[in-house]
Amino acid sequence: MDLFFHDLHFQATLGDFERAFATLIHSPRYLPQSRQPWNFSVHLFPPQKNQPGRNHRGCGTVTIPSKELGQALLRDFGTVSSLSIAGRRIKLQPSNAKPNPIDIERVRRDPYVPPHVLQRREATKESFQKNTVGIHTLQLGWETRSGVFSVEWEKLFQEACHLSFSDTRRELRIRLFDQQDIVRSVAVPWSQISWSATGHRDIFLSLSSPPTFDIELSGQVLLQTVLGRRPTTPKRRRLLTLYPDDSGLTRVLPYATLAIRLVCREASDLKVFTELCKIARLPAPKDFAYRAEPLDLFSETRLEQYSLWVSQLEWSVAFQLEALLRGRFADAKELLSIRNIVDSMVLRKGTNYTARFLRSVIAAAEFGNLSNYQEGFKTGVQVLASDFSWSPERHPWEPKDGAFHCYHVSVSPTSMKLEGPLPERSNRVMRTYADNIDSFIRVSFVEENDLRYQHDREINGPAFVNDWVSPVLRNGITIAARSFKFLAYSQSALKSHTVWFVSDFTDTKGDKITAATIIERLGRFDGLHYDEKLIYCPARYGARISQAFTTTDSSITVPAEEILIDDDITKDKYCFTDGVGTISKSLARKIWKALQKRGSRSTRRAITYPRAFQVRVVGAKGMLSVDHKLVGDVVVLRDSMIKFEAPHSTDVEIAQAFVRPSKYYLNRPLIMLLEGLGIKYDVFKKLQDAAVQDVNEATTSLESAANTLDQFGLATSYRLSSTLLHLAKLGLSPSDLGDFYDQMLTFAIHHILRDLKHHARIPVHDGYTLVGVADVHRYLQEGEVFACVSVPETNLVRYLEGPVLVSRSPVIHPGDVQVVRAIGRPPPGSPFATEPLVNTVVFSVNGKPLPSYLGGGDLDGDTYNVTFFKDLHPPQNHPPGAYDPAPKKLLDRPSTMDDVADFVVDYISSDILGMVAINWMLIADLHDIFHEDCRKLCQIHSDAVDYPKSGTPVAPDTVPKPRYDHKPDWHAPETVNLDDSINFYQSQKAIGKLFRDIDLPEVRVQNHAMRRQRQHVREDAPEPDLDDVFAALCIGDRQDDALELAVKDRVAGFISVDPHSQYVKLAIDSLGRYSIDLQGICACNVVQRHKAAMLSEEEAVVGTIVAKCSQRRRRRDAIAQLREQTSYLVKAVQEELQGGDETSQYEWLTAAWAAWKVSRHLKDRFGAYSYGWIALGELFGAMKAIEQEETSLARR
Repeated sequence: MDLFFHDLHFQATLGDFERAFATLIHSPRYLPQSRQPWNFSVHLFPPQKNQPGRNHRGCGTVTIPSKELGQALLRDFGTVSSLSIAGRRIKLQPSNAKPNPIDIERVRRDPYVPPHVLQRREATKESFQKNTVGIHTLQLGWETRSGVFSVEWEKLFQEACHLSFSDTRRELRIRLFDQQDIVRSVAVPWSQISWSATGHRDIFLSLSSPPTFDIELSGQVLLQTVLGRRPTTPKRRRLLTLYPDDSGLTRVLPYATLAIRLVCREASDLKVFTELCKIARLPAPKDFAYRAEPLDLFSETRLEQYSLWVSQLEWSVAFQLEALLRGRFADAKELLSIRNIVDSMVLRKGTNYTARFLRSVIAAAEFGNLSNYQEGFKTGVQVLASDFSWSPERHPWEPKDGAFHCYHVSVSPTSMKLEGPLPERSNRVMRTYADNIDSFIRVSFVEENDLRYQHDREINGPAFVNDWVSPVLRNGITIAARSFKFLAYSQSALKSHTVWFVSDFTDTKGDKITAATIIERLGRFDGLHYDEKLIYCPARYGARISQAFTTTDSSITVPAEEILIDDDITKDKYCFTDGVGTISKSLARKIWKALQKRGSRSTRRAITYPRAFQVRVVGAKGMLSVDHKLVGDVVVLRDSMIKFEAPHSTDVEIAQAFVRPSKYYLNRPLIMLLEGLGIKYDVFKKLQDAAVQDVNEATTSLESAANTLDQFGLATSYRLSSTLLHLAKLGLSPSDLGDFYDQMLTFAIHHILRDLKHHARIPVHDGYTLVGVADVHRYLQEGEVFACVSVPETNLVRYLEGPVLVSRSPVIHPGDVQVVRAIGRPPPGSPFATEPLVNTVVFSVNGKPLPSYLGGGDLDGDTYNVTFFKDLHPPQNHPPGAYDPAPKKLLDRPSTMDDVADFVVDYISSDILGMVAINWMLIADLHDIFHEDCRKLCQIHSDAVDYPKSGTPVAPDTVPKPRYDHKPDWHAPETVNLDDSINFYQSQKAIGKLFRDIDLPEVRVQNHAMRRQRQHVREDAPEPDLDDVFAALCIGDRQDDALELAVKDRVAGFISVDPHSQYVKLAIDSLGRYSIDLQGICACNVVQRHKAAMLSEEEAVVGTIVAKCSQRRRRRDAIAQLREQTSYLVKAVQEELQGGDETSQYEWLTAAWAAWKVSRHLKDRFGAYSYGWIALGELFGAMKAIEQEETSLARR
């Protein structure tokens, strides 16, 4: 609504009116229910020609967001309220002019920003534009342990070079004008400055991650701007190095970019820098000047000596030395100084021991503990070696459950980071070459700060990614003098910009194996009658190869004659069995039995076999569901499952066995869609409120905590919920479990609330997430589904009956959710009465295929959200989206792996699926899901989903964008403080209200916890002595320790609680190995890269990361990797405590009891607390097994 005002004093300014009007409408009388101050916009009429010297005509209009507010102001004006400026009372009346819809929308969406804040922003911007720091010399170097800055590269500037600050990009930029029309820049984000200092004429910057480099053709851009043309390409091109032709800079760049020294032209420039830091709200620079010397720590000679040395070492040792160098934990000179220590250790202790020792050196260096030795790096390593040598010989645990130890390499534009070996789930190729597993590495392409590469509109992204990634993929990579070549990728890893590399090796048969050999042996990809153009499409060729790199578990080998091929069930243009075949009951049982044999003792207990498996077999991929009519050991594949020919690969590889139903969670896109289809906000709020209430109750009892952890899938690696329930049965309460438990629970609650706030991950109890399969018996009618789920608590099954809402993530089209009828308990004689296909949702093969309605889903492993909670059912179904398939990008010749590599390069720079999904929500937030741009985005989203297989990218300029600069508050990264930001508006959609409903307090790893953790990994912590530990365990327990007494009393009912030296020794050694492995896992899964970055032990147990991250996907991927790696580590400890099949239940219990007691005695060691929780779980598992065995014997 527009209001007209007049009688404004001619000397009054726009700011005077804005301040007075804000005071009026922000008074308690007019504030809205949300208490969010009203925004408004003021327009002063310009002076008339006969009013010289005046800035306005004394009148104007004010646009306000609410008609009700305007009516209230007009009603009260002159009586209850008034507006006076410069001693003159302003008159207010309705405007005769029609308000501008754009202005109305803007004041409704934009948050109110006080004039003084805007003035401060303008002043900041002006200060940054006017003030720069003149630079005479730029130096890149290394901070030595002796307090000297080693100048490894420098450049003096006779021409202009200056440092400036940017508020919009939140970075400082060193601009080098050393060539005509060319400006080179070193860009340092403010968030990556660990600390700065000024002294003499020097500015010193210590960084947490390297800067970026770019070049700007300033003359060309300026000319286009003057001519009124928009630059045809982004104005800057990012570089891999500041001066590509400078070999000296290229040599030191991977190591000497975390310390920058700038020599200013004038001493007064230091004051300018300090003032700019203050304006930018950066920490004040220290009053400190480094002594600078050219020490040549990374000279050509030293690096050649180092390379020659590591080339003579075994790979496992060389990799750890390279990790020290590439991780910038030691310089080349320091590493050469420990050559004798390493070589001697290899001779005396072997490569396994030496590699493990060097991993402990890295762990100590992660916390900067080696910096404590003024005598130098060598002295610190000697102390570590002395302490480490006291421990018994430590052989690394061999991962179980089809996993293997994998080396990881992250390639950034200027450097590399090496981690591992870490447990990784296996795949077909890794199992084939298991004896040469060290020849494979996982390579990820990441930004300098370890985050995923993202498009920057000011940078020519495709050109930069091509310069950065293409040479690595096409030419290979050298690590510790060992050459690796690009091999392939899996589809899931490609999304994280991760691929496989391999080094040539000789297999057990004496054959030389190369990347080309491995691909050739996978199968045949050309001349396929069902996909004739496959080999001509690099993306599709790469996708088919990726099947062999999908993480799977091997099960059994099926004779080729028992693998049958059958036609798909089709009608007209529809395929009802797209990606799903069948398997006989007998074979399903055998597969499950084979998988169970690889599990721990606990997973070998009787569990009904799964009725559905996601598999890879021969050249096929997809689902197999049990068909009770099949006789013998039979697999029936559909034509739609066959992707290439691999007749000799008859192992049935299991990507996933669907043993139990998954829980149903809402998410932001689904809520946005359902709201647009008529579901009210109150429905979502009630569900979220119930979740918050459940979370808050987690602190009241151990049972509640266990239920919360189980409901949200936390601490599953450590089976913490089960252990808590056992402790609750002993009569214990949360107060009995100590600070470590309190911190774990705090982190768990924070994780859940964080997911609710930033992802709207709201549980729906009346629903499940189930894998989809086809009704091959043709029993169901169109619009019907059959769903049967197991209920673990009762060992019964539940049949879903009546209307159910079925969807599949991601949703984007109104037809992506459909209400259909679940038939419930099947009648006698029906195929589902004979075989209910438990824990699946079965789709009809009559009418039209429902899965294809749901975002173009199929049945090759897609899971579907099914809920019978009627409040979430829209009043009507909408027709599904009809999308044209994305055209395939074909070559005029057969594809090579170089072509596949080129596709990976294109994918990294052109993958915009996330942007499409976000833009859909942003536009829907501004308008609704039926907006024209949302409709356009549906087809674009379909094309973006197909991109990894079609090879045809979506052109970014075709993607509709929000026609509005500000973003909704729910879209703010968690690193942004919304109270200080004016770039976000309060969303009035359900996801905005749900976002604001969650109060998420700041949670940090407590200082005492981090101090304890630092102490645990300190370099002077000696290995425990068996005699000392054994003697300590013989001393009586504390009588005030309720946990100790309760557990001891329970165990004493089965075995003697006196310590056994054999089992104490086993526990000490086991804890030692666990500690080193956990340190590596906690160090490599951080989302904020800097020295001393390490996850806490509590985070590892819960399976969360407390630190904030600007990229949601990066944090999600890190958490997934953390959980997978801790899962394998915990299983290794469990299996060691359980012993082999010949170990009795009582021996298992004795080993677990000793492990728990040792963990409590050695609680000051890193990992001891979490190791103790593993041991507790094994204690209860062993006692339960003994009781079950005794019950079984008594029944005989």
